[in-house]
Amino acid sequence: MLLPSAICAVSAVYLIAGVISRRVQPRNRIGLLFVLVGVGWLLNYTVDDTSFLVMLAAQGWPSVLGHALVAFPTGRLRTVPRRLVVGAGYVETIVLNVAHDCPCKPWAGPVIEAETAMTAVVGISMLGLQLHRWRVSSMAQRRTLTLMLGAMAVGVVTFAAWEPAAEAGLDLPLVVLMLALSGVPFAYLAGLLRRRMDRGALADLVVRLSGDSRRAGVQEALAATLHDPGLRVAYWVAEQEQYVDVDGRPVALDAVHTRVDRGSTPVAVLLHDPALDLELVDAACAAVGLALENERLTAELRAKVRQLAESRTKVLWAAEDERRRLERNLHDGVQQRLLSVVMTLGLAETVPSERGRALAAEAKQAVLATIDDVRAVCHGIHPPVLTERGLHGAVRELTALAEPRVDLTLDLPETVPPLVETTAYYVVAEALANVTKHAEASRTKVVITGGGGRLVVRVDDDGRGGADPELGSGLRGLSERVEANGGTMRVVSGPGEGTSVRVVLPCGS
Repeated sequence: MLLPSAICAVSAVYLIAGVISRRVQPRNRIGLLFVLVGVGWLLNYTVDDTSFLVMLAAQGWPSVLGHALVAFPTGRLRTVPRRLVVGAGYVETIVLNVAHDCPCKPWAGPVIEAETAMTAVVGISMLGLQLHRWRVSSMAQRRTLTLMLGAMAVGVVTFAAWEPAAEAGLDLPLVVLMLALSGVPFAYLAGLLRRRMDRGALADLVVRLSGDSRRAGVQEALAATLHDPGLRVAYWVAEQEQYVDVDGRPVALDAVHTRVDRGSTPVAVLLHDPALDLELVDAACAAVGLALENERLTAELRAKVRQLAESRTKVLWAAEDERRRLERNLHDGVQQRLLSVVMTLGLAETVPSERGRALAAEAKQAVLATIDDVRAVCHGIHPPVLTERGLHGAVRELTALAEPRVDLTLDLPETVPPLVETTAYYVVAEALANVTKHAEASRTKVVITGGGGRLVVRVDDDGRGGADPELGSGLRGLSERVEANGGTMRVVSGPGEGTSVRVVLPCGS
């Protein structure tokens, strides 16, 4: 007969799905729950035993199926709402069986009459929990949940509507319910098959990463193979005792991660979606182990370069701060005291003693000469005019005093870092000094422009040319200062064609 065969077929589908699940994922409870559903379904339609325990086992399969659906894919109820709704399903089964077993009890009648409503509430609550879970899930989690959720929605809605439809006079064939419920184990088996296919894709991953002509890095290839767009790879740098990304930036291990080792040496970690199959992640890591090691070496080199650049910047800032401190101390301390001595000696010159006036005048001249020396030292450490007026005012003062006449063009950004200001100022000062001393020029042009995260300084003259940065200590020292700030300097100075000094300095925020 068709009906008994169909009933056995539904039971067999659940039993087969459960056995396969136990073989493939022995630690996952979904397989055991499917086996219990299959056994309960078969008992419900084939056994006439009216004992309480047999009836409980036979009629409890909907609650066990709900447990499996809510616990999918891990087989565990990790949140309180899931435990509550599954517990409500089991309580409903027990209460209904007690009510059917003892119909004479005063509360049994209302409970039996409310059976359909209770079943609908529990089933829709389970479906609602999974829908909410799908909505807040990541792409990798949705990929796992979608097919099973669709089958669950069909099964729950059909089962919840079965009794109301019968009471309304709609005589639906039992095959409809069987087909709706059979979709659940088939959806589960399709998920296991897709998992198997994902493992097969690891061979393509190895091919994609082999050879020097690969287009994608390890991170991009792993993200595509594991279907996790948010996957990140961090590489271990032993000297810094931290993980860094492929560009050498430190990475905090604040997400679910899988560590990759070669022998006992850490190589990298994969920061990935917690819904990923960990066995598949481990297999992928093993497949790309050599590529991860190669990329780790690159990341380690970049991390060292980044650390060196940061150290250089810190040294430059410390030197700049120290120059400013010395300039303030000399300007506000020694120079002021010397000026006070000059004033005192000026008063001493008024004393009516010819010899005293002569000594005071001599001492005064010596002090004034010392003040000039102090001012020269201050200017060499850090130009006071740069502190007082900024780069705009300092360059205008330089060009106003320079010979020959200077055509000045300034287009500065709103803020220029102090190190860049100082370097740009010295570029202009040294270039103008060279024009005055060596160029024999009739005209000089200074242009300073900013934009696109950089400051460009250009000084051109129409002098005799022939300047060589390798021969002159001034231009060589200037070039070293520019390079220390991460900039570039280019000098074009053909004989009889004048000299052009062009400096580009990084001027990011």
